[in-house]
Amino acid sequence: MKVTKYPQSCLIIEQGGKRIGIDPGSFVAEKYGAEDLLPLDAVLITHEHPDHAHPELIKALAQSGKVPVIANQSTKDLLGDLVTQVVVDSEEFEVAGIKIIARELPHCLMPDGSAGPQNTGYVIDGAFFDPGDGTSLEGLHVDAAAVPIAGPDVSAKDVFDFIKQIGCRTVIPVHYDFFLENPRLIARFAADIVPDVNFIVLDNGQSTEF
Repeated sequence: MKVTKYPQSCLIIEQGGKRIGIDPGSFVAEKYGAEDLLPLDAVLITHEHPDHAHPELIKALAQSGKVPVIANQSTKDLLGDLVTQVVVDSEEFEVAGIKIIARELPHCLMPDGSAGPQNTGYVIDGAFFDPGDGTSLEGLHVDAAAVPIAGPDVSAKDVFDFIKQIGCRTVIPVHYDFFLENPRLIARFAADIVPDVNFIVLDNGQSTEF
């Protein structure tokens, strides 16, 4: 599996010659065009916030309906016909031969302490989990995950508790372009706190394979 990172929480997952885009948001749209991310076989959106879902970029990536756009109901309610497939918690589905499981988990709290929107993570090919803006999910164990390292109530402790909870051995930090955090500093902490975890900091446009 190959993972390429783009601003905030946008990832391109490549497996068996197929490409899935996750959370093409406003920070991506500021620096990249659809042509930089295409071709795609599907777009997955974790939740409705603009840093994860930029309507114009999603429209361009959808290629006039040729590329399915998959999200939860709350995101569908906001984006309308841009979302072509609505998924629910624990639903298993397949995109271009890749098996995916939708897993809902709480969005981190908002700056005023209120709950965030419906947030749906995705387990891809049984090996990689993208949790959106969530940092806690019981009963899931995966080999690799994207982990948000910043947010209105996301602490370094939350990051490492989540890594331990899901038992992953490869971590790609995301979600630090708005609530600023230094991923390399978190990686330094990781060397002591979760020494068996491969903590991979990717620059925008950079890839890793596992």
